Amino acid sequence: MTGVAQAANNQPGNAATINADAPRATPQYSQRDLDERLWITALSGDIGSITELVQMGANPKIATAHGETALHAAAARGHLRVVNFLLRQGVSAHSKTTNGWTPLHHAARFGHVSVANFLVRAGANPRMPTRDAGRKTPIDIALDKRDLRMARVMGWNP
Repeated sequence: MTGVAQAANNQPGNAATINADAPRATPQYSQRDLDERLWITALSGDIGSITELVQMGANPKIATAHGETALHAAAARGHLRVVNFLLRQGVSAHSKTTNGWTPLHHAARFGHVSVANFLVRAGANPRMPTRDAGRKTPIDIALDKRDLRMARVMGWNP
């Protein structure tokens, strides 16, 4: 049993020690496992784990069956450091889902102004419509939510 597992199983008030110098297990993950873990970790915003997963071989450019990349996930949750890291890894700010949603659409939908601002500065197009029934641009989404600050960050001028 690992130190972490021992600590998790201890009764309240009992402390378990974890030897940080102990050798770490290096399990072999399939490419699919690494890529899925990267996408899930992007949702949590754990930049350390994301960096480690990329170093282990996770492909930051890979998309789900619906076309969502880890960048979409990070933008939807407002994780600016993760967005920055993924863009530096070559993930396109123009990545689209099967319905045409970009990371900027997600940032606008969930009100993450700092992420939207960063994506626009990285070249994301705030006037790119989705391919679904609404054909909304990120600016349209911000205006529908009456988020004028978000709309202005994306270049809207009344």
